[in-house]
Amino acid sequence: MAGIGFQLAKMAGKGGFGGIVGAAAYGAMVSAGPWLVTVVATLALARWMPGRVAAADIGAVQTVLIYGFSLSALSAAPGSLLTVRLVSDRLYAGQEERVPGLVIAALLAGGVLAFALGAVMFGFLAGLSFRDALLATLLLTWLTQIWIVSPLLTAIHHYRLVTLSYVAGAGTAALLIGHALTSILIALAAGAVTTLILLLFALRHHFRAAPHLDAADRPEPKQALLLVLAGCAAAGAMWVDKIMLWQGPGSVATLGALRLNPVNDYGSFLGILTIIPGLTLILIATETRFDRAFGDLLARCTGTSTMERIEQARREILAVILRDFRLLLVVQSLFAALSWVFAVPLFDALGGDTAGIFAFRHTAAGVLFHLIAIQMTVILSYYDLFGRILLVWGSFVIASIAAVWLQWDLGVAAFGRGYMTGALAAAAVGFATVLHSTSQLTYLLFIGNNPAIIGARGRWF
Repeated sequence: MAGIGFQLAKMAGKGGFGGIVGAAAYGAMVSAGPWLVTVVATLALARWMPGRVAAADIGAVQTVLIYGFSLSALSAAPGSLLTVRLVSDRLYAGQEERVPGLVIAALLAGGVLAFALGAVMFGFLAGLSFRDALLATLLLTWLTQIWIVSPLLTAIHHYRLVTLSYVAGAGTAALLIGHALTSILIALAAGAVTTLILLLFALRHHFRAAPHLDAADRPEPKQALLLVLAGCAAAGAMWVDKIMLWQGPGSVATLGALRLNPVNDYGSFLGILTIIPGLTLILIATETRFDRAFGDLLARCTGTSTMERIEQARREILAVILRDFRLLLVVQSLFAALSWVFAVPLFDALGGDTAGIFAFRHTAAGVLFHLIAIQMTVILSYYDLFGRILLVWGSFVIASIAAVWLQWDLGVAAFGRGYMTGALAAAAVGFATVLHSTSQLTYLLFIGNNPAIIGARGRWF
């Protein structure tokens, strides 16, 4: 679903310096809006609340935000990737009228799961009052639905409305913010639902058909299973090390039975912001170039081209992959290096605990490999090799768990290494898998992954 990437690339190419800045800003909101807004909100509140909000309420707000953020990503994971695939198929087939029904179904499924998780987490484990637990649960539910909607926004051209949606949500929260737990939760929930409503308006403005579902919208079971597992693994890869460290060295009980690790959480949240340039680059540049190259190959395969010209197109795809890999490596390495060099003055300026520098630096380094893994899984999704996508994210989860477990007693010096190790493993597996798949691409298209030969359910790996 690289549609908006083409529009932003055109903006950057024709608008001079202002066009480049505008394309980058819109690309950041489209590709990483939930990350950007929630992480900035968490860090901003951590800076604003001391001296204005009671200490107990500060801990409660931070706990609700961090658990809400993590659980929203996890609860959106089972349906998000599957929905993206189903919507992409409908767009490719020219069946835009079927998209609204799929979106509504995904929002309902994700919302029910998130509300149930929130009721357990905030209503029972956190020990909040009914009113505060309901507000926290609604915040979690609406964040989940924002996660589900966000990838679909790449199919529309109303990128200014997308940016406006996040700005309006942040502005609503800022206007309503108070100095007690309940008033802060009201402000955060109001900001989230404002953003969600405006994002849904943007989708509705583009897809105008009445929502409906029937048997034709039912996904193939094996493909759906792979997509659900891959989505869960991708979300779990981001959070598994942090969830483990909520019980690790330096962790504290903050709200009922819920715990946080303030040093690791602050450093890792700050470090994850360095993912924005790379995600924007993937959206505007690398995916659009790959989409053109892959489209050229498919045109030759379905036309009257000779095998020599088809192989020429396959080799061009490999060249595009390698060029974009090098571009992403160079650009994101620069941001990772800057993060390492300026970590100390950055923490001094923000007033954060300097012990979190280890988590910040390791996370910034891990982001580089995480982005490579994302780019490789985008390519594998074009190839319809969803089992291999699961292999990439599964390696991320397993390596992260192993790294955290093996370095459990090292304390703050090891914070962020679990994420970095998992990202490195995923990048290595993803890059090797893409190179292998691209070398076999002609065979896969005609025989190895051709539904006419192997059946509509396709390959496992």
